[in-house]
Amino acid sequence: MSAAGRALLIQREGFKTKAYTDTKGIWTIGVGHTAAAGPPFPAPGMTITRAQVDEILAKDLPHYEQLVERNVRVPLTQGQFDALASLAFNIEAAVSQKSTVVKRLNAGNYRGAADAILMWNKPREIRKRRLGEYRQFLAATSAEAPGAPVRFVATEEMHEGESVSLDYLRAAGSRTVTAADKIKSGALTIGVGDALDMATQAKGYADQARDLAQGWDSGAPISELIATYSPLLLGIGAGLVIAALAYLAYRAAQRIQAARLEDALLMTEVAV
Repeated sequence: MSAAGRALLIQREGFKTKAYTDTKGIWTIGVGHTAAAGPPFPAPGMTITRAQVDEILAKDLPHYEQLVERNVRVPLTQGQFDALASLAFNIEAAVSQKSTVVKRLNAGNYRGAADAILMWNKPREIRKRRLGEYRQFLAATSAEAPGAPVRFVATEEMHEGESVSLDYLRAAGSRTVTAADKIKSGALTIGVGDALDMATQAKGYADQARDLAQGWDSGAPISELIATYSPLLLGIGAGLVIAALAYLAYRAAQRIQAARLEDALLMTEVAV
């Protein structure tokens, strides 16, 4: 890995002299060093010097560099190699022989391999790092000078003056957004219908609830109350369950749309 590639890796991983837990709760220290990479084994309260951080990184890096060298069988520029080593440092499986990144590369499809880097986008916090590695790889692939902007060919082409929004994605024919719209519409229809049905029967429910309360106060047997007012209890319970399910479906559809919009906005960061 070049000095520039190493600097980008440190920027992505962090340079920590005190042990901490990463997003998965794994104890980490230095530049993304965990116990899986061998000693030293990070633990609560552990501290090291900045010189030791450099030493540990120098010991850890060859494993990931060799992984790229072993699995990729086509020529790579220094920038491409650095991007893949950074990807491997974070997720080894992403540069395994079975990964789409490596399969496309070995087939000579450099652009397709760059796009495949973006497939490794979970958890959500890692997406900006993937975008950085994608751009790093493409900049080294492009005939333009390294660092020059590269165009991401989005599924939905944007026109001058347009910005990404849910309305834009609908107009562009996003099936994810459209499907979520249908779920929201259905949830609203069910929820409103359930509310109207309960409102229509509100007086009856109120009268029966009052009778039930009076029966309870008078000491009527519970079994008799349940037998008498079971339709009331079941009606109210079913209404609440339907309303809750409709609400959950609506919120799930909203989250799906929010995630799709976030992906689209992330992609536009690389568009020229």
